[in-house]
Amino acid sequence: MKVYLGEVIHPDAVALLEKHAQVVRPKDHSRQACLEALREVDGMVARKIHVGAEEMNAAPRMKIIARHGVGLDSVDLEEATRRGILVTNTPGANRESVVELALSFMLALARRIPQAQKAMANMPKGDIGIFSALLKQYSLTGIDLEGKSLGIIGTGRIGSTVARKCIAAFDMKVKGYDPYVSAEAMKSFGVERVERLEDMLPKIDFLTVHCPLTEETRGMVGKKELARMKKGAYVINTARGGIVDEKALLEALQSGQIAAAALDVWAELHRNPPLCRDHGGEPPPGGDCRSGRSAPGSARGTPQISGESGSVEEEIADS
Repeated sequence: MKVYLGEVIHPDAVALLEKHAQVVRPKDHSRQACLEALREVDGMVARKIHVGAEEMNAAPRMKIIARHGVGLDSVDLEEATRRGILVTNTPGANRESVVELALSFMLALARRIPQAQKAMANMPKGDIGIFSALLKQYSLTGIDLEGKSLGIIGTGRIGSTVARKCIAAFDMKVKGYDPYVSAEAMKSFGVERVERLEDMLPKIDFLTVHCPLTEETRGMVGKKELARMKKGAYVINTARGGIVDEKALLEALQSGQIAAAALDVWAELHRNPPLCRDHGGEPPPGGDCRSGRSAPGSARGTPQISGESGSVEEEIADS
């Protein structure tokens, strides 16, 4: 059996593959090289690569696509089903890693850690008097998470764990929106279930997204939903790009409706979305990053690192 591997995975997983199959790698990272390598394989490991009809057409012997992760939105499931190709994933493997990144985002936004680091980098040597000026210039006064209200979209493995940890660590008041999880189930991990998303949004200080990307959830948090949130609320997305409308979020940041946002996932990361560009977290002249005059300074982005930890890769390798 020949298995395509064109991305970096844990050495243990590579060793396991090589023990049971012949591993086929593309000669370089170009799309053409990928398609050429697929011609002779019976299966493939797909980490971040999109696998659609073109890739399947290039692999007439393909019998299995093994997703290196949880989400299946990067694979055309309808096309795979039509061709009789088995698609697998590793549910639960990255749960703790995603949860910890979401919590890190909450703390970083609430305590304005990126802005504080920027202020330290720009502090003149030997001038302690500049400290108060930097506090004002960079608006370093943050908020506490203790007792704040948190709204979670998607209360499955990851969302429920976020809820438990936020309640235990910060005594946050947590509401959840998930049509597929009962009120009784949510109550078991301390969450108040809301029937409609629009009813939850005006009542929360933080919104964090933990649902899959489907036709039902695509654009779920858009202009209308952001407008319903508390003025000065925070938005976090470590689930999938496309669930939060990035253009609408940018506008909400620019208007001051949303205080700050942090995203690890993007609709089109390869196009360098405006929200994730490096703006340095600096306030506009005479203003601060939360005044509505500098949206980019209020947005934080990472390039899909929620599952990038050694323990996650080991877990996936074992799967």
